[in-house]
Amino acid sequence: MSQYLAYTGLLSTATLCVFVGSYGAMHTPMKTRELRKAAGIDPNRDEEEGQSQSLSSQNAYIFPILGSAVLFSLYLAFKYFDKEKINMLLSFYFAVAGAFAIPIVIEHLLKVARGGKATNVDALLLRIRIPYPSKKKDLAPPITDASKPPMPRKNELTVDLLGFLIMGAYLYTRFWPLTNLVAISFAIQGIMLITLDSFKTGFILLAGLFFYDIFWVFGSSRLVGGGPSVMVSVATNFDGPIKILCPKNLLEIYKAWSWSGTLPKLAFALLGLGDIVIPGIFVALALRFDQMHASNKNPSLNFTRFFLDFPKPYFQACLGAYFGGLVTTMAVMHIFGAAQPALLYLSPACALSVVAVALQRGELSELWNWVDHTIEPSPTDKSKAA
Repeated sequence: MSQYLAYTGLLSTATLCVFVGSYGAMHTPMKTRELRKAAGIDPNRDEEEGQSQSLSSQNAYIFPILGSAVLFSLYLAFKYFDKEKINMLLSFYFAVAGAFAIPIVIEHLLKVARGGKATNVDALLLRIRIPYPSKKKDLAPPITDASKPPMPRKNELTVDLLGFLIMGAYLYTRFWPLTNLVAISFAIQGIMLITLDSFKTGFILLAGLFFYDIFWVFGSSRLVGGGPSVMVSVATNFDGPIKILCPKNLLEIYKAWSWSGTLPKLAFALLGLGDIVIPGIFVALALRFDQMHASNKNPSLNFTRFFLDFPKPYFQACLGAYFGGLVTTMAVMHIFGAAQPALLYLSPACALSVVAVALQRGELSELWNWVDHTIEPSPTDKSKAA
């Protein structure tokens, strides 16, 4: 029973990360930007520079190679060097990254939830503003509208203490819910940050990582002379927020504590962030494809990146396929009692779901040739609007 609760926890957490991250990865449609330009409005006024990094087909081809190099390097490091020292260094890196990632994710998702309306999150994020000396005076007038959050001045440094407090608590306690909180922030930020430029790129990426996952889970044992696979070895040795953890013996622990007062050690079921972020960026692409269709059909200045009320056949099918692929992964893992390459099931599930919808709607050619131009705001458009 406890194992099923753990699987349910992993399923719900992973699917929620993909769902939330996909909405966070939306951009204002090109049709809306054209209407803004015609009206003399900055077409990219609600875009955030540097929020997303576009992944092209050239990047997708080398992604599995780079991933393999990093994975095998970590395996060798854990094998030949002090595991505790390596984990200490990696923990420091993730602590710094997490301290900045958590506030960014919270602030952006609150903005999405409020339909793009300004939200003062200074109190929530425990934000402090530190002025530093500057030779030039900041001539920008202060914001007096109480409905808008205060904006940082050019000579002002903002620090969100909430992220540092959470990461400090994580480093001190290593409490698994805190590990999950940080990992969830990384997963959502990853889906928001890495954006596919087309379905062609998405298919290439999913295909490459399909074989990557199979090899490093099933085929790498022979490469390293037997024993656990490289993927399993790194996942179990790496003590960091790169995986979602759910205890699979909670009921047994409760019974032991109730009957004898002893507390057995927690045993965890886990899911790596790669099995969330990689399919997640593909699901997010499906949502932007739905957004493009809806904005072209009903163009409006109000159809911004924060407008969510439109038909989503591709997104719903792809998200459902992701959930089904995870269920299949965990079912096979439970039946055979061995680690499974999740992308073996997730990659074809996500890819085939959008192809099936495109075939049913007669849009396969459009899907194959579509390129998402909403990812990077155009500097020339900004200058023209100004």
